[in-house]
Amino acid sequence: MSQPALDIVACAGAAVAVMVDGRWAVAVAALAAAVGLLPAAADFGGVGEAAALLGIAAAASPAAWVARAASLRLPRPVRAGAGPARARSADTLFGPRAVRAAAALVVLPAASWVSFNIPVGSVIAVEGRLFPVAVVFAIGAVRLLLARTLSDLAAGVAVIAVGLGAAWLLRGGLAPLPAAVGVACLAPAAAAIAGWVGGRRRDPRAAGAAS
Repeated sequence: MSQPALDIVACAGAAVAVMVDGRWAVAVAALAAAVGLLPAAADFGGVGEAAALLGIAAAASPAAWVARAASLRLPRPVRAGAGPARARSADTLFGPRAVRAAAALVVLPAASWVSFNIPVGSVIAVEGRLFPVAVVFAIGAVRLLLARTLSDLAAGVAVIAVGLGAAWLLRGGLAPLPAAVGVACLAPAAAAIAGWVGGRRRDPRAAGAAS
């Protein structure tokens, strides 16, 4: 696969990762980042290594679901004044998504500069092969820096973890897969924490009304 094609796929995954919101934002962001990096990871790490990275990212979804389901089963007091969440004006046209999208456009040139100037392991900097990893890592940093909720923080950690896992494969060396998998496991861990806290914060009366 040509380098421009690898870059385009990575940018598509990064775009989803930076824009997604909602209950399953962490799992979707992690999976989108992994899918975006899948061709690049297979190119410089091998198909098996890329599949392992994708599998770890995909585990974020069941991890979040299990953690949320477990937290909902535990009793918790009803807080006075609690009620269904209301839409905020800050979440409309120029809300968090628009700010993150603008920041993502700003970091694209920075990711390109990194890919052509910073060597990683045996990869020559002028080849530009680091761009897919750099852009995904930068998107994770954007989510962290502009985070307004725990879900945003967890999504940023998950995306960065997937990017670091791919970077470890790119770095090469002796048996890079265990270290890459170990770093990428932060993604399902972050999703589980977000799922647990989200379940604990859910209003029991709203849940009863929905049922």
